[in-house]
Amino acid sequence: MENLQTKNIYFANLDMLRFIAAFMVVIAHAYDGWCGWWGYFGFMTVDSDHKTLTTFGNYLHQTIKNGGFGVEVFFLISGFLITYILLVEKETTGRIDIKKFFIRRGFRIWPLYFLLIAVAPFIIEWLQKPTPNYMANIFFYNNFHTMVTGNWEYPFAHFWSICIEEHFYLVWPFIIAFVPNKHLLNVFWSVIIISALSRYGFNAAGKGFYYTYLHTLSRMDVLAIGAIGAYMHFNNALKFSIPKLARIGLYIVFIIIYADSAYNMYESNFLATLRKYFYVAVIAIGMLNFLFNPDALIKIKNKNFIHYLGKISYGIYMYSNILIAIIIDKIIIPYNLVNMYIYFLLNIGLTIIISIISYELFEKQFLKLKTRFEVVKTNR
Repeated sequence: MENLQTKNIYFANLDMLRFIAAFMVVIAHAYDGWCGWWGYFGFMTVDSDHKTLTTFGNYLHQTIKNGGFGVEVFFLISGFLITYILLVEKETTGRIDIKKFFIRRGFRIWPLYFLLIAVAPFIIEWLQKPTPNYMANIFFYNNFHTMVTGNWEYPFAHFWSICIEEHFYLVWPFIIAFVPNKHLLNVFWSVIIISALSRYGFNAAGKGFYYTYLHTLSRMDVLAIGAIGAYMHFNNALKFSIPKLARIGLYIVFIIIYADSAYNMYESNFLATLRKYFYVAVIAIGMLNFLFNPDALIKIKNKNFIHYLGKISYGIYMYSNILIAIIIDKIIIPYNLVNMYIYFLLNIGLTIIISIISYELFEKQFLKLKTRFEVVKTNR
């Protein structure tokens, strides 16, 4: 194994995957916003009211709606990267500095997160929206609050995933620190099994979509799957023996299924428990091939603007959903700009511009502080 003490941990292509994941969510949220006001896109429907989808429209609708799967991609990346960094730290120093881990995560997540909580009252007043539950977000239990109320509260509707990440951070360094490496895989698989059984239990008990979708136990499995990939890479156990044609076939099947059905619908206990593992498995195979396989279908040798967008993907995810209501209430409706191209251009353009400004002028200052608490180098 290479010298871990001097290794700078940076998987460049993860930035591209981060942006793709963020973009999937941005488009899905923006699409929901448009449909809520004006129905489906005209070219997708057979009627002037934009209510009845064509066959093509139905496939496109399902593809866009499945963009929420981008959150699963984020979880997969997070589980992989956090676990790998902790394994390197443990190998290098013989221990995990849990205090420094929490400080690093705090500097990465909290500044933008709490900035948006701080400005939320002004946005709520400006748009005349109902007052959300601030405590649920300040103390990172938004997912449980939404799960119980069944209400996606603006502007914090998408904060549930950050809360689940924070719950992950609370336990994962202790697992890596105190479980012998030879037993870690068993722990990771146990987390996956517990998560699957939790979804089964919630669905069987008739708890409904929100419990199955939002409960922390229901969502920890994808983080653990990412951790398995990290463990295998750390131990040089990753093998890429799937022929290229077989991979192409797998990806084609994935695209067909992805466009045909929702990955997060729980019509039966079986589907609630197991359906998403097909999607996650294919994405995990694609991610690890993209990162490490010399025979990957797509090879990116040089950094490009997409890498930069991946670096600011946290901001893209956080700002985009908040901007939807602002764009509709303050631009589209007042100026009679009811045009889907204008709407999406404004949402994507403003999201990227604001995320760049936020990253360069605000978040970067905290990321500089974060590096002071690194045990192993993770500079980009």
